[in-house]
Amino acid sequence: MTLHIDRTLRLPKTEYFPAVEKKNGIALHHTVGGTARSTFDWWLKNRANGGRPQVVGTAYLIDRDGTVYEVFEPGGWAFQFGLDWPLTARIAFEKRFIGIELASEGGLIEANGDLYAFDRVSPKTRKPKSEAFDYGKLYRGYRYFDRYEDRQVAALAGLIDHLCDRFAIRREVPDPFHAYYGDALLAFEGVIGHAMVRRDKSDPAPYLPLWNRLMEQCRVMPVTVTAPRRPGTPLLTDPELDELFVHNMLQLDRLNVAAGSLVKALVMELERHGTHIRLHHPARGGHRVDYAVVQGVKRLVAQMGRALGLKQVTDTTLEVHRG
Repeated sequence: MTLHIDRTLRLPKTEYFPAVEKKNGIALHHTVGGTARSTFDWWLKNRANGGRPQVVGTAYLIDRDGTVYEVFEPGGWAFQFGLDWPLTARIAFEKRFIGIELASEGGLIEANGDLYAFDRVSPKTRKPKSEAFDYGKLYRGYRYFDRYEDRQVAALAGLIDHLCDRFAIRREVPDPFHAYYGDALLAFEGVIGHAMVRRDKSDPAPYLPLWNRLMEQCRVMPVTVTAPRRPGTPLLTDPELDELFVHNMLQLDRLNVAAGSLVKALVMELERHGTHIRLHHPARGGHRVDYAVVQGVKRLVAQMGRALGLKQVTDTTLEVHRG
């Protein structure tokens, strides 16, 4: 397959860091969106406080039809991981990885026998089962995923092959490809997925044909990486995290809808920082739920709860304002 790179979608230099950095890694993502263009437009309009650019994005977007868009020179960089590592380590990691996004809705939820994108049950978010794949078990909270198009996977393989040659990047990937490694990948050189360094991410989806294509066409070889283990309580395993996710979603469903949404935002934000809580005894249709910290930093619950606007956060209870 001949690789064609389309440069008609280009981010202005205010939206990324154009200084050329040494590259020795490639990171794979999916957009959780519609088309490559919709993601590109979001990057352009996404602003922090004061109207400053967020400088978030990846050098490449691959559309569903296999079109490869280079939105900035791959020697530059933008924030793509959202890590909570120490600043020096985090920036160094961001700089050396070339990011690639696949246009995809990502994880899908099931309701009344149908599948829906973006965690919302709506006629606008319904996804035909013919366009999804069933992982057969939960992965980071999802069993079903938008299936990548064959043309996308072929384009991705061609792009990775090209980048590995151009930047002399090692043709290696952590094995297994769907596991979490965290800061064990701090010095890793090769191809990784976003979910390998973020427990709260599921991209790229655990889609075996994608990884098989990379191993066959790009000669990317699986290698063993030792997952991090810190002193004290062992980290929760992926099955344990999936069980916790399902349990918490069931508790949230019993709360008032608005209250459940706010508590869910808190749970997800805590997970981004390596802290996990288990919800219990929700007030049915109400605004209050008990919780226990099962891993991480307890004080973050109150700090983030206040930042999100919860009415009250004690050592054991979360309460949301009414109305």
